[in-house]
Amino acid sequence: MNSKQIFYTLNNYLRSAVKRIGMGGYVKKLSNFGPLLHEMNSRGKNIAFTNCNIFDGDNSHLIKNMTVLVIGSRIVEVDHKDKIAVPENFFKVDLAGQTLTPGFIDSHVHLCSPFTYDVNIPAVRQMKKQIALNNMRTVYSGVTTGCDMGGPQGLIKEFQKFADNNDIPGPRYLNCYTLISPRKGKKLGYPTQVKLIDPFQAWLLEGQVATRPRNINDLKKVCYKIKDDGGTHLKTSYQPHPFSVKKYAHQDDFPIFDGDWMKTILRLGKEIGMPISIHAPFGAGAEKCVDFAIEVGAKIRIQHMTFDVDLKDITIRKMNDHGYYFIPTVMVYGDAFNMPEFINWLNSNPEAYMTPEANRQIKERIQNSIDYEKYSGHEILELDNMYFRNQFDVVKRNTQKAHDAGIIGFGTDIGGTYTGFFGRIFSEVKHYIEFGIPVLDILKYMTSVNAKINGLEDRGVIKPGKLADLIVLKGNPLEDAEVLKDVSTVMKGGVFLKYDDIESVVS
Repeated sequence: MNSKQIFYTLNNYLRSAVKRIGMGGYVKKLSNFGPLLHEMNSRGKNIAFTNCNIFDGDNSHLIKNMTVLVIGSRIVEVDHKDKIAVPENFFKVDLAGQTLTPGFIDSHVHLCSPFTYDVNIPAVRQMKKQIALNNMRTVYSGVTTGCDMGGPQGLIKEFQKFADNNDIPGPRYLNCYTLISPRKGKKLGYPTQVKLIDPFQAWLLEGQVATRPRNINDLKKVCYKIKDDGGTHLKTSYQPHPFSVKKYAHQDDFPIFDGDWMKTILRLGKEIGMPISIHAPFGAGAEKCVDFAIEVGAKIRIQHMTFDVDLKDITIRKMNDHGYYFIPTVMVYGDAFNMPEFINWLNSNPEAYMTPEANRQIKERIQNSIDYEKYSGHEILELDNMYFRNQFDVVKRNTQKAHDAGIIGFGTDIGGTYTGFFGRIFSEVKHYIEFGIPVLDILKYMTSVNAKINGLEDRGVIKPGKLADLIVLKGNPLEDAEVLKDVSTVMKGGVFLKYDDIESVVS
């Protein structure tokens, strides 16, 4: 072992020790009740789902009276029950006419969000518990793959390993690790609420939550580190204004990357073989990013539907022609209609979702956003709920246009906003339905389409050879979308995380 390897090993050991002291041993406690100890996982590696109706990710209807055989982590056979003789060494799971679907894929989530912006002792002590709860509520709502859009990098790596090893119930991760964001001197671009943290915290979390490179050379190092760490995509920001009716008088007060920087990020993504997710909720910014990507030949996904202006037909055509997608995250805007309800929910002490300190801090921030609504149009606000409500019809029209053009997927931004509580995936579904998008198409967005967008050939459909990432719904979602809220069983890679409403973690 050379000196570099010795330093790396000692550094990781010291960091892990500090985390254990500072954040407690909650995850170790959870592993005593982990998925592999779920009673259903004592039944063996060969599982037969019988008497089920299947939404397979592709077809326009449910395929009835089916049997699905799983060996280990893979689906091995799918056919009508009369055409499959279940071998004796398979454990039968009789679904009695319930619906079996591929596990959902959320193309925009922040799995390791601690929901605490003020770093105090309770926030640090409860951070791991909050992230464990995030993972649990995500996978129990049917999401077996999450395209993570950044957070505390060291904790993302740690919890991905926990979820992959089934030490805790959690989805599969697709990682960018950090948001690459602009700054100009001491002025920060979006997200301004995510401050630069001190060297000790940055060491503990293995980097900045939002990385703000000082020069092009720093930018290159960031992108290549994401690749070397096993990242699957890059994420950057192109937001020229805060989410506020009133804007800054000068762009330097809310910095953005200029064209050369953006094209460099896009070229680096192409060079290292990664698509680029771009936070670009304003129309002019989204249009520029599409043109930049076409110029350099990069693959992009625009995160968040354009909310300030109607999408231009030419922008939609360009995105369609080059295989670019919107991930609309409609609930980011729609939540502005329900802020008091979120306060009421937090006041009910939802321990299965939120730790006490996360609850306290998020409730305070939501209340502040409600209190500041009266200043809409008069002061520059970090989050202008009135602005979002007034622009929601634009979001609706643009989402409808993008759906008609076949250039959207499905993502929630759960964990990325003050109201992005985990397990709320149906809130996004409900908005799509309100916009007139058929449930069949929504289901495809959540499964096979999102698999295609994210380059995942091993999941998103129920077919032989694919991963056994499967969920069970207690009804027909094509007839009643509400059953999407009632995920009774979750299997990830042949391992039951939840069965017949019994979750694998009991404490």
